[in-house]
Amino acid sequence: MFPEREIRTGKGKRAFRGIPSLFFFLALLFFSATAYSQDFTQDRDSLVRLIEAKSIKLTEIGGSPFRIVKGPARFLHNNTYLLCDSAAWDVNANTIDAMGHVQIIQQDTYLVSEFATYLADDNLVQFRGTEVKLYNKKGDQLKTRFLDYNTADSVATFYNGGAMRSSKGDIVEGLEGIYDSAERMFMFNDDVYMYSDSIFLKSEMVEYYSVPEVAMFGENTVAWKGRDTLFSNNMEYSAKSKTLVLKTDNYIATQDQELWAGWIDYHRETGNAELYDDVQVRDHAQSAIIMGDKGVYVQRPMLLYMTENTCAGMYSEEKTGIDSLTNRPIYKRDTLFLAGDTLKMWQVPMHQVDSSEVTQAKQRRELADTDPMVEINRQNKAYLDAYKRNKELIGKPLPPKPKQNPEPNLQDNPDDTQSQKFDQAELDRKFDRADSLSRDSLNLAMDTIPPLDTTAVTFLSVFHKVKLYRSDLRGKCDSLIYTTLDSIARFYRDPVLWNEEKTQFTADSIQLSIRNNEIYKANLIENAFIISQEDSIHFHQIKSTEMVAYFKDNDVYRFDALGGVQAMFFLAEKDSVITLMNQKECRLLTAKIANQTIERVRYIENVKSDVIPTYKLPIEKMRLRDFNWRQDQMPKTRNDLTSRKVHASARGSLAKKRFPTYDNTRIFFPEAYRDLLVLSRSITSKIREEDQARLEKEHREKGEQQRQMDEDARRRALDEEGRRQMEKDKDNDGPVMIYNKPEEKK
Repeated sequence: MFPEREIRTGKGKRAFRGIPSLFFFLALLFFSATAYSQDFTQDRDSLVRLIEAKSIKLTEIGGSPFRIVKGPARFLHNNTYLLCDSAAWDVNANTIDAMGHVQIIQQDTYLVSEFATYLADDNLVQFRGTEVKLYNKKGDQLKTRFLDYNTADSVATFYNGGAMRSSKGDIVEGLEGIYDSAERMFMFNDDVYMYSDSIFLKSEMVEYYSVPEVAMFGENTVAWKGRDTLFSNNMEYSAKSKTLVLKTDNYIATQDQELWAGWIDYHRETGNAELYDDVQVRDHAQSAIIMGDKGVYVQRPMLLYMTENTCAGMYSEEKTGIDSLTNRPIYKRDTLFLAGDTLKMWQVPMHQVDSSEVTQAKQRRELADTDPMVEINRQNKAYLDAYKRNKELIGKPLPPKPKQNPEPNLQDNPDDTQSQKFDQAELDRKFDRADSLSRDSLNLAMDTIPPLDTTAVTFLSVFHKVKLYRSDLRGKCDSLIYTTLDSIARFYRDPVLWNEEKTQFTADSIQLSIRNNEIYKANLIENAFIISQEDSIHFHQIKSTEMVAYFKDNDVYRFDALGGVQAMFFLAEKDSVITLMNQKECRLLTAKIANQTIERVRYIENVKSDVIPTYKLPIEKMRLRDFNWRQDQMPKTRNDLTSRKVHASARGSLAKKRFPTYDNTRIFFPEAYRDLLVLSRSITSKIREEDQARLEKEHREKGEQQRQMDEDARRRALDEEGRRQMEKDKDNDGPVMIYNKPEEKK
């Protein structure tokens, strides 16, 4: 071994002074040949070059030669520069222990630390220290305490925790990961947290691509955006398009809705989404779930437009009895399914609804809440009372007319005319006071302008090939429209409804009134026809201009026929064999139904009746004109509309997901962590304020709803009173004529 000596390098100075020239030449030739033989098949060489240093001192440590380099020093290997304040270079192991302002510079990648060990044969730089920093050309910065950088493939590997802040302020952290310089891609694994554009994310893995600003997440990914919470096992976020793409096992929970789909494009700024493949949207406010294969979701104001195999489920609970043990009500849950080519559900604040539409809805509701038979009874009673009074007054003298006071004639009293004249100054003072009062009144009126009514009004429309199914109600039509303005579902273009499969309703249009999530009344408008099946041959039939059917516990218990009534009923003997057909005509008809069987019928005005034996009576004689029993078109099960499995609510399980804590960000980027903390708290505070305002609004609406329920109860009580009066007026338990208007004498 050579004795220890100091060797200085610099401009104009010969390196390794004092070493024989021949030996230096042979040594250089040997090392060059060795390096060439070792790296003949490699793109990069293993020869480490010292480019610059203040001094090099050769020494021996543990029997191995070391070069102690004092700097600033600069090494070159694999087109990578290693800079440091000082280094211990193990010649035999081909390793460099760098200390003080250690830097690695390779093309677009820049690493900084206090300590690093470069294993040249492994092309590996091992960074250790209180803080290791990695920068790229775009300005992204990764911080950790443990990082290995491979100079051959330009890949950095970190572990024991690290955090990255992008050039635009995105935060990503995890327990371990890599950075691929060629692709400018950061990958984080285990307890991965990310923040970007007001979105907080948590996942098991994320790949963040710096140039396109795209993050790709792995399994169990949860994202929080304001009130919205998103879950997917394969998610992608593009900062440039501001879109989250959910690709596998996707779910979104908003304030009032839950969304599932095979593919979701979620727009960060608006909360809107495009939904594809097995789409389901559950609306808790409307107790509805909307399904299809392609849809558009708008969050504010809410709009859902669904196409391709669409179906809606409107679920409700009805009281079926009382639990004998707990004395609590027993409820049965049932769902009304609607299907069609396209389905649209949307909400509009009340103050934005067209006034003409509000007026029409009010008129529809008032008409639906009117019991025509009660009104007819009242009119008939008033007519009879007037008839009796007039009959009692026949032959009696009429009472004298009351005297009327004559109008005063101002021309007859000129003094009064003069007294009406005012002093002009007094008149001006009166006008000034009036003008002042008008201005004060105007200002007061402006101060007391009521706030806008922001109550959400819901609309639902289903178009083309519409079907509906519930255990006790089936139907078909071409289009259906519903709004909470009047809680009436309107069926158009050849509608048909079946109640309990035995009763069929048809008309030019049908309106179903919904009260407290139950069907209250059905209005059959124009060319109304009701058919009730007795057996395979005999059908009770009623035909009229308009009909009204009343429901209780979702079963028809009464219907009224209004105008131009034709009826056909079949009567059975004691042995239940049908032997007679009763054919009726009248102006009005009301029928009572019990156990899905017509129990009693009342006929009103211009009644014509004919009883015909059914023995050998041709079928066509047992049918009214336009008879059409369409049971073959009736949906038999809900699978005739959709076979999709309805998702159960996932809010509870999603709420258990822990919000990101950003522990590594707190260590390596404390200022960014404080900003995240402030933002998170402000969002939480805003949500609490909105929740409080919403609770107050719901309390007010609940009071209004209770008032409406009380009004409905009062109306039903009046209807019940009218029905009791009709029961009193009946002559017997069979079909009866209640009243015929007396003919006027010609």
